[in-house]
Amino acid sequence: MREKMTSLVTVFSAFLMSGCCLGPLILIPLGLSGFAGTLAIFSIKYQLFLMVMTLLFLGVSFYLVYGRKCKKKSTVITLWISTVLVLGAFLYLWLAESGLL
Repeated sequence: MREKMTSLVTVFSAFLMSGCCLGPLILIPLGLSGFAGTLAIFSIKYQLFLMVMTLLFLGVSFYLVYGRKCKKKSTVITLWISTVLVLGAFLYLWLAESGLL
């Protein structure tokens, strides 16, 4: 159970980290433009801290799954899905900051 929880916290942290670019893309069509703006301001201010926390949570997740030999299939799938989502958020943020989007 802890393994899945850390994987989900990792995805949430990555979403907050990339909230400056990814948040408005998702939240504005849902009618949450005020929340999107707040999230963008917050995420830019604490972006480095959130990036480090995301990588830390991802490392803890990998340790809980592979270091402690917890090889439940659903936990491994959740871990790899969260890893792909985190890497996708990092890539999106890098592309947005470099002006390629």
